[in-house]
Amino acid sequence: MNILLSNDDGYTSPLLLFAVEYLQTLGNLTVVAPQKEQSGRGKALSCFQTLVLSSESVNGIQAHVIDGTPADCVNIGIYHLCKPKPDLIVSGINMGINAGIGFVLASGTIGACLEANIAGVPAVALSQFLEKDVFDAYLKGGGLPERERARLQQQTAELLARVFPSLFEDSEFLSRPITRNVNLPYKAAADCRLMAARNSHTTYGSWFKRSGDTFRHQVADIRLDTRQEADSSIVRNGHVSIAKLNLMDLAG
Repeated sequence: MNILLSNDDGYTSPLLLFAVEYLQTLGNLTVVAPQKEQSGRGKALSCFQTLVLSSESVNGIQAHVIDGTPADCVNIGIYHLCKPKPDLIVSGINMGINAGIGFVLASGTIGACLEANIAGVPAVALSQFLEKDVFDAYLKGGGLPERERARLQQQTAELLARVFPSLFEDSEFLSRPITRNVNLPYKAAADCRLMAARNSHTTYGSWFKRSGDTFRHQVADIRLDTRQEADSSIVRNGHVSIAKLNLMDLAG
């Protein structure tokens, strides 16, 4: 099987390494990742700038690095870098949850998958729920504390070894261009389950905090969907949420 891996946190993200470690066991892996952080870019494609391709080592394999968006990376990967065409696109592992339709539509992680679907390729979005203090420390440039990194690396390996065999059991998984949006819990429950989820109705207010004439990203008034079957509830309860996103649902 030929797999293309991308993300929206950039090729230096530690969670990209976790994905590489597991996906290498499934088949021929090609990494095409953004040169820098691209969170919140959705499915944006570059139109009027020239994108540059470079090569970097990621966990012992040579990764293609593009100074563009996640969707750029997937489009370039499918049509210019991967021969033959990939059987599957994986995007992630994202630093932070991608649950709730308001956030899903803004996510570069999800955007990479939707770009794959437009090209007729099935996709899996992987996102890691993080506690607020851990996430905030990462955003401030502190990285992941070594102890937490080791714990998450082990937990991720164990969960992915359950998630992908479960996906492969679905006869439509590799035959239809649909995205499976997978969110991993911060600390897996003792009885951690893989649970089919609804795309929750989580929404938000302002995306920015104003200071004079400047605006910086700071989300306000997040409203969580508290239904038990919602992806946001499942992952916060220590389980793995798996929700389907089908672009054809939007088509006439």
